[in-house]
Amino acid sequence: MMIGPKTFPPIIGGIETHVYEISTRLASRGVKVSVIVPSESNRISRDIVRGVSVVRVPCIRNRFGLKLSTLPFAMNEFRKTREHIFHAHDAVGGFAAALCSSDTNLVFTMHGLAYHRGDWPTPFRQGIQFMQHVAIRKAAHVFCTDAIALETVKQSNKSAEILSNGVNVDEFARNKLERPLAYDADSFIFLFVGRITNVKGISTLLEAVRMIPPNERRTMRFMIIGDGPLSSEVKAAQKEIEEIRLIGRIDHASIAPYFAYADAHVLPSISEGLPISLLEAMASGLPSIAADVGGISSQIGPTLAKLVPPSDSRALADAMVQLRHDDQARHDLSESGRRFVTEQFSWDRVVDRLVDVYGKIQPSRRP
Repeated sequence: MMIGPKTFPPIIGGIETHVYEISTRLASRGVKVSVIVPSESNRISRDIVRGVSVVRVPCIRNRFGLKLSTLPFAMNEFRKTREHIFHAHDAVGGFAAALCSSDTNLVFTMHGLAYHRGDWPTPFRQGIQFMQHVAIRKAAHVFCTDAIALETVKQSNKSAEILSNGVNVDEFARNKLERPLAYDADSFIFLFVGRITNVKGISTLLEAVRMIPPNERRTMRFMIIGDGPLSSEVKAAQKEIEEIRLIGRIDHASIAPYFAYADAHVLPSISEGLPISLLEAMASGLPSIAADVGGISSQIGPTLAKLVPPSDSRALADAMVQLRHDDQARHDLSESGRRFVTEQFSWDRVVDRLVDVYGKIQPSRRP
């Protein structure tokens, strides 16, 4: 039983994509998989998506109450399936599973630290940190998507291992896709994909765009895909600067053309694991500018992406202008990034490791 994503199938979001990819692949191997997610309505509903049983539970639909309000319903579902393996993918889900599971059947994946000061105010940040700590202590096995999270787990005297995200390289082949109608054919397209939040550095990006000289900026377009609490800030900037385009939420199944036909990817996060959007940009052969933080720092070097200091709008603006005019740099990043993702990241490899761990936790229920 999986818990952690906000929706299923995914819209835009790293945890959502991760859970969707591993769950559907596990189901195709004959593993019985359930996923608990918040519902769009005020009632519990159940359906099957690609072999995965999806349980949608009531919630308060705002940023701070969404996950917390699902806890009673999720814990009730847990109690019905006590003999199963619980696999939690965020602090709230990990906390709920820790209260309802034994010491032998909880797997916890840390998708980054999940409680950055710039993304969560007091007391939510402290609460998330506490819940994550409880999940780590109770888990029979801990996975981390980046080295920073791994070091945090080790400080709790708990063993863990890195198991990064995967990517479907074949889905991002440009020759299989049509150019998005939202893209101007004669403009240089910078693409941001992710939650529109502080932690993803959206304010840094908007300020960097303002710093680019108008004569440079008019040849560019800054396409922003996603939604979140700072969407209004993007809409205000869009009225001020015509080169900014907010596309909004897009089903993950439809995202590939936006990567394939962009010219560069930008991700100025202030905290990060190893983001799926960066891997998907690389799979598309898209050169990336990313903040030098978290899993990006530990697993992505300067030969794979152009790295800039977090929260540094000036450095980001300069990097975008430089990359716009440096054909060789774009070519080198494109080639090295695509090769890196093809060789190192595979969802099937991720699922192979999960099946191995699940089997060791409950040998009698080995898939």
